[in-house]
Amino acid sequence: MTKPTGKNQYAKITCGSDTQHPLDIEAKISIDGLPYVLVSSCTTTSVLRRVDRPRFYAEFTGAELQDLITCGLLIQDRDAFSCIELGLQHDHEIKLWHLDDEIADLVVFRRYFCDEFLSMELNGLTTRSDPAMKVAIGHIFANWFRRPANLERSGNRFRGPPTVQAFTRPPPSTLRAWLRKYKASGFKAMALCPLRHKRIIWSRSPHSLKDFPTLKSAMQSNLKGKSS
Repeated sequence: MTKPTGKNQYAKITCGSDTQHPLDIEAKISIDGLPYVLVSSCTTTSVLRRVDRPRFYAEFTGAELQDLITCGLLIQDRDAFSCIELGLQHDHEIKLWHLDDEIADLVVFRRYFCDEFLSMELNGLTTRSDPAMKVAIGHIFANWFRRPANLERSGNRFRGPPTVQAFTRPPPSTLRAWLRKYKASGFKAMALCPLRHKRIIWSRSPHSLKDFPTLKSAMQSNLKGKSS
């Protein structure tokens, strides 16, 4: 079997044990109230992905998952998946709507600049010389504040007005770099996302292995108290 790596590629999981993982590939999974989907598994390891934070993945052994189930922290629900959950299970490319709002707004800002400049260039209104680009950048930056920001979309959700105060007008050299990346990607917005925000984040659930003994002890004490 395979799992996604930090570079959004796939690497083989070594499966040397007969231990069976206790998860259902078709089940919605909740760990301590947080929603996950199972994206890959083998006899020793399962990889889960957060539904509410799609860049976050977590890897667990079968024993770790069984501990979470025993503690009542992991619940499987076999209701039908939503389209978003199915997409997260099978498509591991980081998309615009997966990003935190601040970063998504930055990508939208960069895309707006690229689209507007390319339109001006196509209509013969500017060139890529420094003086011409400075004039175009000033014009585009002014229009950015006037545009109907509430119509911007990131993936499947509408966004409110971005925090425009955080953005500054790019110099010509920066805009040229954005344009090169944008064109090389086939004009995909995510080409304008800072690299560190496109990487998968490997994480644990809030209650990781180190917490299991405490959690088990607390649950056992709670059960004994109810039975006495």
